[in-house]
Amino acid sequence: MVAGIRSAAVQPVVAFDVDFAFHPIIISCCFLPALKHPDTQLFSNADYTSQFTLQGTNTYLLGSGPSRLLIDTGSGEKKWIDTVRTVLNSPTKQPLTISTCLLTHWHHDHLGGVRDLEQLSEELSSSHNMKVYKNQPSWNPDGLIDPSRVLDIHDGQKFSVDGNFEIQAVHTPGHAKDHMVFQITASPDPNEIGALFTADNVLGHGTAVFEDLQLYLESLNVMKKRVVDAIALQQQDNDQPAGISGGPNSSAHTPTIKKRAYPGHGQYIDDAIAKFDEYIAHRRMREEEALNVLKYGTVKAPDSSGPLVADSITTIGESDSNSDTEANLTAPKEIVGGKEWSSMEMVRVIYRHYPENLWEPAERGLLMVLEKLKKDGRVVNVGGQGDGDGKGRWRVSEKATL
Repeated sequence: MVAGIRSAAVQPVVAFDVDFAFHPIIISCCFLPALKHPDTQLFSNADYTSQFTLQGTNTYLLGSGPSRLLIDTGSGEKKWIDTVRTVLNSPTKQPLTISTCLLTHWHHDHLGGVRDLEQLSEELSSSHNMKVYKNQPSWNPDGLIDPSRVLDIHDGQKFSVDGNFEIQAVHTPGHAKDHMVFQITASPDPNEIGALFTADNVLGHGTAVFEDLQLYLESLNVMKKRVVDAIALQQQDNDQPAGISGGPNSSAHTPTIKKRAYPGHGQYIDDAIAKFDEYIAHRRMREEEALNVLKYGTVKAPDSSGPLVADSITTIGESDSNSDTEANLTAPKEIVGGKEWSSMEMVRVIYRHYPENLWEPAERGLLMVLEKLKKDGRVVNVGGQGDGDGKGRWRVSEKATL
């Protein structure tokens, strides 16, 4: 087993959960753990660290033979391509080539190194046939690739290299419209089959940003189902009870097999299904918080069996306390049923415990949540100027109050 390779030591990075969970996390990893697959190598673009990329962009060199698959190319930092060159020309091993480069999506921190990689492949005569793939190659807002030299990736397409190693592409829009993940569908190690390279849909730390919440949730469910199905097949092959821990009569519905997820940023994830469930629950929680603010003026719904408890400010302005307090309200009913809220007013309730400089990015995420709820028929945008920004004001729909 070959340890993960990094282009440089990573300094501690303070990263906020910029996907609007906003629990600060401190990442202090000097190296990523080894990947399980023999001769699978990980390069983290450690010179490009930020609150959005954690300790850098992970790129994966896959396979066990002389010809390899590469997933993503980082942001174009020199140390990354120098590391790739060193690994391909290791004096202690036979020279390696990259036959296929797969780009997960158009963001610059994933395809910024394509031109350097193409130049390297030209330097290495044995790699002159390298092919670069990306879903919707013409979708290239930053102009970092030449679409005429990039082949399209379609949903379900398979890529293989020597050593009985194969991955399958899965179109998973939401974070980006061209976003692809890749699932291991063949490997010398059967326990690896079903593992996913999740790119930016699921990260090793925190949650992910997205451009379309509805599509993103659908993609999370697609990814989860792919792993669930892979586990079910392996359990059948092993003659184990399907998905039940402790035998067929056990009430503990826990898969006896876990599959890993290898993200575009951060450390690998041991239990992919648990992480997908966590992400889906987090997004649902944000929807409920938005609805509760519109209905009650609080993040949490009132307890119908007792006095109404406000865990947020119920009028716009400063909260009297940073802790949850019991409001002077006598009935567990909708206290702001007719109120119309601007998105920033809602942010001041939901994120009142967080620094004000985080409210603007939080508002962007909240607007995506509100747009999804609008499509679902649960909220309406009544127009107007909001806080003078033209974003309108929001209220709960009649459907949501039923």
